[in-house]
Amino acid sequence: MVYCINHLCSQRNNPNDAENCLACGTPLLINGRIRLLRPLSSINEEIPTYTEVFEVEDAGTKLHPGFQIRVMKILKWNEPKLVELVRQEALALQVIEHPGIPESTMDDYFTFTLKGTRVELHCVIMQKIEGENLRQWLEAYGRISQEMALEWFSQLIDIIDLVHRSGFFHRDIKPENIIYQPGSNKLVLVDFGAARRITRTYLTKISTSGGTRTGLGSGHEITSIVTPFFTPLEQIEGQAVPQSDFYALGRTFVNLVTGISLMDIPKNQDRSRLIWRKYAPQIDKPFADLLDDMMAPAPAQRPTNTKVIIQRLKKLPLQTKVQKILKSKTFIFSVFIGFVTLADIGTLKILLPGLANTLIAGGEKSEMANDSQKAQQKFNLALLLSPQSKVSISTFYFNRASKNLNNPEIAKKYYELAIKYNNQDISAYNNLAIVCQQLNDINCVNNSYKNQFKLKHDSWEGHYGLGNFYEQQGKYDLAEKQYEIAMATSDQAIFAVAALARLKNKRGDDNAAAILALQGLNKTNNRELRASLYKDLGWSKLMQNHLTEAKEYLEKATELDSQRTDAYCLLSQVEEALGKTDEARIHIEVCILAKSNLPEVFMWRQNLLNRILKK
Repeated sequence: MVYCINHLCSQRNNPNDAENCLACGTPLLINGRIRLLRPLSSINEEIPTYTEVFEVEDAGTKLHPGFQIRVMKILKWNEPKLVELVRQEALALQVIEHPGIPESTMDDYFTFTLKGTRVELHCVIMQKIEGENLRQWLEAYGRISQEMALEWFSQLIDIIDLVHRSGFFHRDIKPENIIYQPGSNKLVLVDFGAARRITRTYLTKISTSGGTRTGLGSGHEITSIVTPFFTPLEQIEGQAVPQSDFYALGRTFVNLVTGISLMDIPKNQDRSRLIWRKYAPQIDKPFADLLDDMMAPAPAQRPTNTKVIIQRLKKLPLQTKVQKILKSKTFIFSVFIGFVTLADIGTLKILLPGLANTLIAGGEKSEMANDSQKAQQKFNLALLLSPQSKVSISTFYFNRASKNLNNPEIAKKYYELAIKYNNQDISAYNNLAIVCQQLNDINCVNNSYKNQFKLKHDSWEGHYGLGNFYEQQGKYDLAEKQYEIAMATSDQAIFAVAALARLKNKRGDDNAAAILALQGLNKTNNRELRASLYKDLGWSKLMQNHLTEAKEYLEKATELDSQRTDAYCLLSQVEEALGKTDEARIHIEVCILAKSNLPEVFMWRQNLLNRILKK
């Protein structure tokens, strides 16, 4: 598909082989080289924007030989101040050569006049940067460690140093405008649409006139570029200076190291500074001090230039491996233990468990601060001091996993660590299998159950979980066998009874389902389990056309558990068969709208929708 560059066009997408737009006749080959492949920003005219951004196919020029996939920004409004901003962006990208800035050359800036109009579009083509921006990265992985923060900070201050030395400042630094490239682990600073040239005239103007606030006559600010929570006050007032970039960079890193929206971080009494350090315990004081200085309320209170920041960065107490060992609790404990050994072996035996517990507490604190490497170093030393520590460490990771069940990948990592420190924990294997099932990691599921059965071949929980796994794969015979093993292994395996009753109903064996449901009801007082069993009993009665009984059992299911979507779906079928149309409508609505991940519910919903559409 190829897009038309004309933002006034009513139908902008065209087939690949078209030469001109089928709707408005605008050429689809722009400037003899560019074809628009897909929009990277909204092209909905209901959302007013100055620019559009497209992924484009560039046939190439002398400066860019050969076909390339690149990015093109298009200015839709030919207003002088906006044109100035686009030209500034094009100039900045042309002048600044750095791997952390998109490439663009002189022939990548041009104008294009729409056919039959006086509308002139200003276009800037630039390198397409693969990766995800740091806002997306933060949402996926959470706050960053100090080691990563320092690496990223060093990269960005190096980029900003060159930008400033080239006579520009960015004016819109924020996580969304920084791209992480996973292949190279490098950052790229993008979107120079707000970039400003640093000239003596400009600096004199803002220092003497209090800033300019040039508008479009419609309330749109041009020289004042604002991103809430990242833009300093002087920039909001149209008086941006190079130190405004430092403020935005500092706030960007507070967002990254805390993992918290800046809106949710408390401020000091006059609301000029963020109170953020307690949310980032992994950040040492010298680095935190540098970030706070960069975010000072007034430009004069911030570092003077990038050179000052780079010098401070080099002076930060980034300890060498030797220094870290000498100052670490691990080394101090080791020396202490040596003295105790020389003094009294009996005393050492008494003290070791306590020392191990102290190390475990330190490891837990490091893990909570997302420093897994340091945590495991402390845990491993604790094991050397006291092998019995493995249970405490494993329990810690097990609990961490259980608190992250909404994120299966993180839960999997912690369950695996729990097993690493205690490979005899049956529950950890069982829970790991369930998490891997969510991730569709078949090998992990099979290995987890295999290891679990080696430890305890008659684990009903394991056989029940494996049955559920087989059922989700559509291997119903294998699923039934595992449910039956679970039931034979323990009288407590009521979950397996309910699962097997449900599976029997799915396979049309209503008699067997009814028998199992009645057996289960005689063995449990758990409300949710009884609701599930009454649902299965009602389901089997519906298939046997015993509608009155079916209605009674299904209503009991919904009374015991109002969240049972499958019971409402079945109840709507029973009531419809009984001619109770109004009651059926209510339960049909619940069936369609309520949450459920059961395959049979999706099937019933589809049947309902098919019938509605036929009417």
